Parts: sequence; structure tokens; C-alpha cells
Amino acid sequence: MLSGETADQIKRVLKYMYRFGSVRGPRMLLQFRSRNASLRLRLPGYEHPIFLRTGTSDVPTFEQVFVSLEYDFPYPNAMPRLIIDAGANVGFATLFFARRFPNARVLAVEPDRSNYELLLRNTQRYPQVTPIRAALWSQSVPLKIDNPNDPHWAFRVSEARDDPSEVRGVTVSELMVLAGTSTIDILKLDIEGAEKEVFESRFEPWMDKVKVIVVELHDGLRAGCSTAFYRAMSRLRFSQFICGEHIVLIMEH
Repeated sequence: MLSGETADQIKRVLKYMYRFGSVRGPRMLLQFRSRNASLRLRLPGYEHPIFLRTGTSDVPTFEQVFVSLEYDFPYPNAMPRLIIDAGANVGFATLFFARRFPNARVLAVEPDRSNYELLLRNTQRYPQVTPIRAALWSQSVPLKIDNPNDPHWAFRVSEARDDPSEVRGVTVSELMVLAGTSTIDILKLDIEGAEKEVFESRFEPWMDKVKVIVVELHDGLRAGCSTAFYRAMSRLRFSQFICGEHIVLIMEH
């Protein structure tokens, strides 16, 4: 009888084979086993190569987006104009959106410098993508990264106060002004607990301008994330479903 770990490994291989082919899939997994390497990958359907760092959280992030397809679900608007990817990390979800909706502008917001540098590399051939080194917040204030030694997909921010500022906070309203539009077709949020600040205050000017919200809530990191989010949403009508680790809200305007 197979152990749980062996069964999980077999399932993982089969997923890669199903997504990328019987040869390319297992070969990709072998490449991921190397430590501290920078990989250049070619994926079916993507015109340009995708870059990631092995031995880091880039690999499970890659699997969420390109293997488990956690952002691949029916969207009510087949031709969105503005997508905001807050917590863009190295740009995998950004690339997914840019490929699926090539006529949409994508603002990719990422606070960490190393992630941002790879985000730039991954999106440099996509003119519709605008990378922004910042962190989504409730107001424009200097921020700092609290846990710089944690995995690359887990960076949390807080107000810098007396500490040296590492990154700027940016609001949803500011991003809308930057994009020059009065609506957001898709707002994707994976911001490691900062959703508590974003939905606790100053959300009224933009909340009813969003058509789809894709959010991962992090109550395990910050108590009160879900409470703040659903309290803010309580004044609006929406339908909801779960896709992987994400909660998807389709707003009824």
C-alpha cells in the first residue's frame, strides 16, 4: 500500500503530465528539484518564457496558477479593461490574466524588491502590464516588510513609522486614477493580511466600482481579516464561490 507522501507525489506527477505532456511535465519536475537555480520555462499557450527560482515559494506559486489553474474560472465580463493584481509576487497570476485577457490593462503591485525584479523580467514583453513596486494599503503611507527572511510568497507589511521606509503604500483609488478608469473589472488580492487594512477603512470610494474580487483571506496571519472583508462587503450584493485557496465574489451592480 502506498504511503500518503508517495501517493501525493504520484498525483503531482500525473497533474504535470496532464497539463504539460508526458515528457515535458516530468522533466519540469526534475528541474524543480535543483536548488537555488533560475529556470527559464516554456509553457503551452504562452508566447514568451516564464522565469522562476527553484528552492523557493516560486514553485508552489507556479503550481497554483499554471497547474491547479486557480484563476481559471468563468468571468462575467469576457473583455475586461482593468485588472489589478495586488500581491503580484513574481507575476504568474499577472501572466495568466494578460494571456486570457490580452486587451485588458493589468496593474501588478508587489512590495518585495527581489520578487519585483523577477516580476519585471516575467512581464517585460507584455506591454499591457504595468508593474508597480508598492503594497496595497488603506492610505498612502511609508511601509516596511516585517518578515524579510520568510518565503517569497509570504511577505507582510506594516506602517514604517520611525523605521526606514522600504516601500510605499498605495490605495485602490490611486491605482484607478493611474489607470484612468472609473471601474475595476477584476481585483485580485493576495496581500498576506493587509486585506484587514484595505477593508477596514477608506474603501467606500471604490468598493462599488469593482466587478469581480478574487481574494485570499489570511486570518491565520492577522486576526480579523475575514471580519473586515465581509463587513465591508455587507452593503453590496454578490454571489460567491471558492476556487482553490481563493474566495471569488461576483458583484451584482
